[in-house]
Formats: sequence, structure tokens, C-alpha cells
Amino acid sequence: MASNGRKMKLGGFCGGSYHQAGWRHPAADTAFAQDINAWIALAKKLEAAKFDMIFVADTASPSDAEIPEVFRYSSAGNNLEPMTLLAAISQHTTHLGLGATIPTSYRPPYDAAREVLSLDVISGGRVGWNIVTGISPDDAAQYADQAFVPQEERYARGEEFIDVVLKLWAALEPGAYPRDKDGGIYKDTDKIRMIHHAGKYYNVRGPLKGIASPQERPLLIQAGQSPEGRAMASRVAEAIFTAQSNFEPAKAFRDDIRARAAVWGRDPEHVKVMPGVVIVVGESRQEAEDKWAELEGLIDLRSARARLELALKGFDLSGYDLDAPFPEVPEESIVSRGRTHVEAAKREGLTLRQVLIRSSGSNAHLSAVGTARDIADVIQHWFEDGACDGFNLMPAINPLSLEEAIDKVVPELQRRGIFRTEYEGKTLRENFGVPMAPIPLLG
Repeated sequence: MASNGRKMKLGGFCGGSYHQAGWRHPAADTAFAQDINAWIALAKKLEAAKFDMIFVADTASPSDAEIPEVFRYSSAGNNLEPMTLLAAISQHTTHLGLGATIPTSYRPPYDAAREVLSLDVISGGRVGWNIVTGISPDDAAQYADQAFVPQEERYARGEEFIDVVLKLWAALEPGAYPRDKDGGIYKDTDKIRMIHHAGKYYNVRGPLKGIASPQERPLLIQAGQSPEGRAMASRVAEAIFTAQSNFEPAKAFRDDIRARAAVWGRDPEHVKVMPGVVIVVGESRQEAEDKWAELEGLIDLRSARARLELALKGFDLSGYDLDAPFPEVPEESIVSRGRTHVEAAKREGLTLRQVLIRSSGSNAHLSAVGTARDIADVIQHWFEDGACDGFNLMPAINPLSLEEAIDKVVPELQRRGIFRTEYEGKTLRENFGVPMAPIPLLG
């Protein structure tokens, strides 16, 4: 299947080494997460390579802080707050999209609406909001008035949260602030409206303080592949970040999302599915495989177990033999990314140790290890044969892996005619090829 002139979308997943042991590699920049100059330098490289966006994943709290024997070995937890970070990056870039996570479970939707819109205005319309409900009880522990509620309720609350944000944005129109000195009129009150939202979880009067988005509405991104996640994504998402390690499930996921979007009356072409791909580039395939093997040898199994337990809704793996077959996990713990790990273990007869090592390397994402041509072959196959609309490139070793992808893989994709050589416009929507269209509201 040819691309028919279609160009893939590429995001740079930034902040640290995605491979669990990547931070231990000699070439890893372990101070990157809090070094604004390093962020800006990488963002400029991504923009020069014509990436659609730089993406910053985030959680409210460091994970496993109450388990010192796990916490001390984890490389996460020292990253900057993403809206502040991206505001700084926006001043050193002109076309690169700026994507970040704000969860829906703990903070008021009014705050999220204002923060995302403010960054969109500051950047000239280059912002994407990654919508998640939050999977970690550690996040809830930081908010005295919040509890970690079951997934179904988190998504119900999240759906209403999104609707409130959309209503607030829609009720603030371009030209709302004419600032007419002669007439003495600062605001056009027909273009700044109350929303009077009264729902199950939120009561928000409006209006929103700010001005309208330069791209009509910030791009909506969603990351989640449970049934509830798919339902949310198909209704609201314009980009979907997903974890898929094999072609057939990836294609089935994209087909399902597109069909669900059509049921909502949305154009499936305006829902871009972007799996993550963990990349390790070598001058030869053997060199790349040696790099990967070196990383596997550095994995700390305590941290690996904690990360996998989080994906399995807290299911305790500590009492199981590492070299015995992967244990039976209760069905209620098998959701989203955890299901990928469990199904792979059953399908391939993996031990617990093997699952821990594999999950630490790519965390259920596609891993592409080889030469630039090898990696481009895999990416092109997935793109042209219907498994995705592009990828989030995730560095096994940060920032080395992304820099190698920029220098070696992206030129190969451009040579094949499946990735842009120039930006199409100034805003994220223009470059992403997703015009603003109404999102169906639930209430």
C-alpha cells in the first residue's frame, strides 16, 4: 500500500531516557530533565528536522516515593513543570508544536483551560494538550481533597472535564477585546460568554480569562487504550498516543478508533494515531543490537517490577519466581498497557524475568533497533500499511537516540517521500493537517 502522497507525523518524546536503564548509559545526559538550555537545544534540532511537535509526558507526583528500595533506582521525578518549560521553549522556536500532559482527575478544568490557552497564545498557536485521567495513586496522594477512584469513574469525570474546557474555549471568540479608546469599549460582551456548566462533577460559570486561540482551538491529544480510553479518544482526540509493539494489533487499534470516530460524525482522517517507537540506531545492525544488549544488562529488576505493577493496577509481583512462567494475573488488573505485557507473556511463554526486561526496554511500545534503513523500513511499513499516521520517537538513551534519529533516520524518511522537508504552516493544526472541527459534547 503506497502512502499516496500522505506524510507521516513525528513527535519527539522528551525528558529522559525512555529505556528504564538508559540513564545509566555513559552517553546519557542525566541532568537533561532540569536543564533548560539542553531542552532548548534539542527543541531546535527537532524543529530543524521538521518534527510536528516536542512532547513532554508528565505525572503530578514521583512514583514509588514510599518504597525507598525502588524509588532510589528510578530515573524519573526531577522534571520541570511542562507548561512552564514549554513556554520557555516557545520563545526559541517558531514552528515546532508543543505538547504536554495535564491530567483530568485532580485539578479544576478552569485552570487547565486557562493554562493551555495561555501557552497557545504565547506560542502563536502551536500547543497540543495531552488528556489523561492518571493511572497512579501517587498522584492522588498530593491532593488532600482527592482520592484515587476506580478507572470507570476517572474516565466519567475526565469526559466532563474535557467538555468544560471545550465550552470555556468556545465561549471566548476572536475579537473579544477591541480595546476601542475612542468609544471607551474594552470588551465585546457578545464574544465573551458565560457557560453556566452544571454537571455531576463540576459547576463552572465562566467566562474564561484570556483571548481566543490563534489556531481556533489547541490540538486535543489523548493517551489511553482501555475501552474507556478508546471511547474518549474517538470522541475528542485529534492525535492519539498509543503503545503497540506488533503490527496487527496496531492496525486493529487504528481501525477501531477510526470507526468509532466516524460514529461520532467525525472525519477519521482528522484523528491521527501515533504509536511510540523506542529507537536505537547503529552503523550496522549488530552495533545497534549490541547497544540494546548493553542496556538490558543495566536494568534494575526492582524498578522494572514497580513499573510493571503500576501497569497492572498495583498487582503484587514480589513473591513470584523470576525464572518461572509469568504468573496468572486477575482479569480486573489487565487493562490498557498491562494487557499488552500479559498477552505477550502468554503468547510467547515468557518468564517473569523476561517480561520485566522487555517491559523495561520499551514498555509495550514498538522497539526499532538497527541501521537507519532498518528503522525506516519498519516505520514505513507501519505507516503505509495502515497501522498508524506517524510516530512518537522515544529515546532509549536521552538525548543521544533522538539526535541519531534526527541525523540518520529522518533524512531516510524524507528521501522516501513519506516525511516533510518543510513545514506547511505556522500553527500546529496547519502542520498536523487537522482543521478545527466541532467536538461532540456529552452534555
